[in-house]
Amino acid sequence: MKQITTTYLNQGKIPYQEALIKQRDVRNRIIEHKHLKIDTSMDNVLILCEHQPILTFGSSAKESELLISKEKLSEVGLDHIDIKRGGAITFHGDGQIVGYPILDLENFKTDIRWYVRGLAEVIIRSLNDYGINSYYDEEFPGVWLKDDLSGMKKKICAVGVHLSRWVTNHGFAFNINNSLEYYKYFVPCGIAEADRTVTTLQNELNKTIDIEEVKEKILLYFSIVFNTELK
Repeated sequence: MKQITTTYLNQGKIPYQEALIKQRDVRNRIIEHKHLKIDTSMDNVLILCEHQPILTFGSSAKESELLISKEKLSEVGLDHIDIKRGGAITFHGDGQIVGYPILDLENFKTDIRWYVRGLAEVIIRSLNDYGINSYYDEEFPGVWLKDDLSGMKKKICAVGVHLSRWVTNHGFAFNINNSLEYYKYFVPCGIAEADRTVTTLQNELNKTIDIEEVKEKILLYFSIVFNTELK
C-alpha cells in the first residue's frame, strides 16, 4: 500500500481571500496531475490559519439568516463573501482555527460522508484531550457539546466542504478563543432552534487556550484518522 503524504502549512493570520487563492492553486494543481495521470499521493495539503472577522455565505445561505443588512456589516467590523461550499452562514475571526484540507480523496476514500465524519473525528479527539466530550451531528453538520443540565447543544466546530473531481477544499472552523459577539448578527449555519447555540474552547474551560497547542493536536489526529504522513 502506497504511503499518502500531506504537506502542512501553518499560515498564521491571513486574509480570507488569500486562503481561497491558496486552496484554488493547490486544488488546480492536483486536478491537473489527475488529468495527466500523474500520481497525486504526495500532493495533499492541510492549511491551518486564522482570519479577520468575516461572514462566509455557503450554497444554502439565506438572506433571512442575516440579522442586519449586508451594507451594515462593515460598521460592526465584519467583512462578507459568497463562496462555493455546502452550508449556510459561517463566521471566521481571530482566535478561531480554520482548517483547509486540500486532498485527493481517490488517495483516501471516495465518500464525502466518510470524509466529513473524519474531519469531525479529528476535532472530537482533540477536544477529548481537554476532557471535553463532543459528538458529530449529521443533521446539523459540525461538532457539538451537550449540557446535560440545561439540555442545550453547543456548536464548537463548523464543517463545510466542496469537492471537484474528488479533490476537497474548504473544511472546518474550530472555535478556540474567538469572540462570540459577532454571532448576534446572523443565524449560525442556519440553525435557529432554541436549544442550540455556539461556544468556544475558552468558554468551556474558562481560560485562554494556547492556539499552537491545539494545532498540534489537530495534526496528530488528522494523521491518524486519515492515515497520512504529515510533512
